[in-house]
Amino acid sequence: MKHCDEYIEDQGAPAPLRAFLARARSPAHGALSPDPYPRLFADHAGRRVRVTVASRLGHVGITTRLDRTYGYEQCVYVEELSNFGTTP
Repeated sequence: MKHCDEYIEDQGAPAPLRAFLARARSPAHGALSPDPYPRLFADHAGRRVRVTVASRLGHVGITTRLDRTYGYEQCVYVEELSNFGTTP
């Protein structure tokens, strides 16, 4: 499985995925940025999910509660997701 960081510079990866990962994996001082935090939604196992976190271990955290900004129910690798977008 590829580490989530490998998608940031991958021009073949979907733009919403790259934008989310670039911000989520940026240094902690990025949390102080006035720019809005990118939203990322995807399909996983037949359900629409929201990606809320990207781990230094290489996976991402997802939740089926599409209105959540923080917290996750499950950790998966990016390869397990599809149909990336900025809206549910």
